[in-house]
Amino acid sequence: MLKSIEKIKGLGVYQNYSKPAGTQEFGLKNLIYGWNYSGKTTLSRLFALLEAKTPNLDLPGCEFSIGTDKDAITEKNFSHCSIPVRVFNSDFVRTNLHFDGGSFNPILLLGKESEEAQRKIEKLSERIKRSDSVRRKLSEDFESLKSRISQAKTETAKFIRQRLKVDPYTAAHLGHDIQAVSVLDSQLLTEKEISDAIELALTPDSRKPSTVDEIHASLAIEELHEEAVKVLAATPSFSHTLKHLEENPAIERWVQSGLHLHAHAEICEFCGSELSQARLEALRTHFSKDLADHAAKVEGLLDRVKAAKFLLAWPKSSELNQQFRDSYSEAIEALPIAINAYNQAVKKLVDEVQCKANDSRKAMVPTPLAQGLEGAIKDSAAAVNAIIKKNNELASNFTRVRADSLRRAKYHYVQQFVNEQDAAGLDVKKDRQLKRHDRLNAYVAELRQEIDRLQAEISQAQQGREKINERLALMLGSEAVQIKVVKESTGQDRFQLIRRDGTIAKNLSEGERTAIAFSYFLTKLQEIKPADFKETVVYIDDPISSLDANHIFQVTASIRALFFMQQDKNAPWQTTCKQLFVSTHNFEFFNLLREIKPIASKQGARLFLIKRIAEKSSTLENMPASLARYQSEYHFLFEVIHRFNQAPDKTTHDVLMLLPNAMRRFVELYTYSRLPGPKDTELVDERAEVLFGAERAKRILKIFHYFSHGNTLDRLAGNNELIFDLEHAARDLIDAITEKDKPHMDALIAATQP
Repeated sequence: MLKSIEKIKGLGVYQNYSKPAGTQEFGLKNLIYGWNYSGKTTLSRLFALLEAKTPNLDLPGCEFSIGTDKDAITEKNFSHCSIPVRVFNSDFVRTNLHFDGGSFNPILLLGKESEEAQRKIEKLSERIKRSDSVRRKLSEDFESLKSRISQAKTETAKFIRQRLKVDPYTAAHLGHDIQAVSVLDSQLLTEKEISDAIELALTPDSRKPSTVDEIHASLAIEELHEEAVKVLAATPSFSHTLKHLEENPAIERWVQSGLHLHAHAEICEFCGSELSQARLEALRTHFSKDLADHAAKVEGLLDRVKAAKFLLAWPKSSELNQQFRDSYSEAIEALPIAINAYNQAVKKLVDEVQCKANDSRKAMVPTPLAQGLEGAIKDSAAAVNAIIKKNNELASNFTRVRADSLRRAKYHYVQQFVNEQDAAGLDVKKDRQLKRHDRLNAYVAELRQEIDRLQAEISQAQQGREKINERLALMLGSEAVQIKVVKESTGQDRFQLIRRDGTIAKNLSEGERTAIAFSYFLTKLQEIKPADFKETVVYIDDPISSLDANHIFQVTASIRALFFMQQDKNAPWQTTCKQLFVSTHNFEFFNLLREIKPIASKQGARLFLIKRIAEKSSTLENMPASLARYQSEYHFLFEVIHRFNQAPDKTTHDVLMLLPNAMRRFVELYTYSRLPGPKDTELVDERAEVLFGAERAKRILKIFHYFSHGNTLDRLAGNNELIFDLEHAARDLIDAITEKDKPHMDALIAATQP
């Protein structure tokens, strides 16, 4: 639904239009009132762009934005507008109707020629016949490919059912799995992976794997070696040493080990000889506290190095689940090698510390450790533990992991099937055949629609004539002009305009042309299906041009009959189309349409005013409350003049551009109401002279004769110094009526008050 016109640029008098603040949104029925040259037809051309969905070469470079229930329609996207629009304006008449046939053959051309339509039908029927043949061949090929694919699915499903012992598993199950696999990365497994997956998937609960303990390695060779470097390099300090003991370490150790047995003895326990206190003191001095501490440190280090030998027991591969045994055996191979290298280094360090213990006074340097002794064991243990963890996880989550293995194995075979099908290209060929078949179906459907349309043209020419003639009789009030279907020498059906006496209608009046054109437009609208018409936006621009009052009533009745309906006489009026827009300069016609008031929540009737506000600028705004409440244009015209006359600053007044025509029209209506003589023999100037006097009438009318009609804006733009004469002329008019007809003036002023 169209909601508003937000902006227009570069379109006729809408050079830089922006929606005025507070302007209401469009409703179901939208009446637009404006005087001639205000921009009504230009606005209708904007709607015609939405109907044609192609740029109008006569309106280059225009920009616009039309608000809707959804996204705005602009000059950039209007060609994709999904809202159907139909427009009646002077462009429609010029494009669809031809009144320029001359006196010898004034023919109104409607529809297509029947014989040409029949030839087209025959050609289209032949195309359908050929298309049907191709469609049958495509259907056969499609069914053959479909059968081959179905058979392949059945065989693959049978293989998966038997190989993985899943039952039921049919082609339908395979189809679902194909959809699942299609959104995943490739599900193919290696031979080892598929073998392990199948074995686990088929493992019964009775063979559920058990958990095994992980291995742990506590290693200290690197730390002990660093300590040995320091301890073996250290030597104890000696103040008094016995040369014999220093030169004989074994005797020194023997003496040291027995020295504490002789703390108070006087006889040597070994040889029985006398042991003097001086000799004991010499021995005690030789074995200093520093030497004792050093020896204790070496012995402590020796004990810890001996204890550093690494012993480890690990699970047998048979204790693990089958799928992990090979990888476990590979991982465990490196562990004993690493342990052996480690223990060899421990043994070497034990020997070197023992040498230091045997000869404390000698500084030593231990053999450097090979790189990565501890790391090799830790890395090997980590690799083994990683496999043990997988085994234990499987044992702890056996049911879930077994189901996952079954799924992986199944998806592996499904992926194989998909890849084989892709390689064979059967699905691609099938889809290609189906798409070709669908395209042919759509093509044939279009051909049949075209045939139906052409047949309708042939069979309904007479019916169309009758509908248009009915409308013409209503609008013109008689059958003075009618349409008949004639056969030309070529055999073509054509519509011809005739008079009541059967003669060819020539020299049509403007009113007759308007009635014919609008009758044609309304009849064309009835070609639209009711459901589609309910979604159509219709814009009608001044359909009563050159028609008198009686014909205006007939046009109003036609609009009411086609565009409005009531469920019963007490129900509100509803529109039969999506939205209706009617623009007019005729206030009587405007009032007649205003009486039809569709009520649908907040989307009922809307009243708008188009007016010129500058030389190349018009605006579309809400109908002023004063004009909306009047049932006569006469009151509105007076209010325009009176408001201008009362304005303090008349040069900036918003009705300045309207004033010349408003003034002229008001004087015409006022003088004619006072002196209702024959309009075609008495001019407004003559009536004004009688009522106002010759001098005052000349002052009033001279300036408005100059500024009124189609040249108003150009003259206003080029004669700014004369604009000030408008003020004097308006005041003269108000003063003249007040002096000559004060009750009338008082009534007019009272009528314009809120």
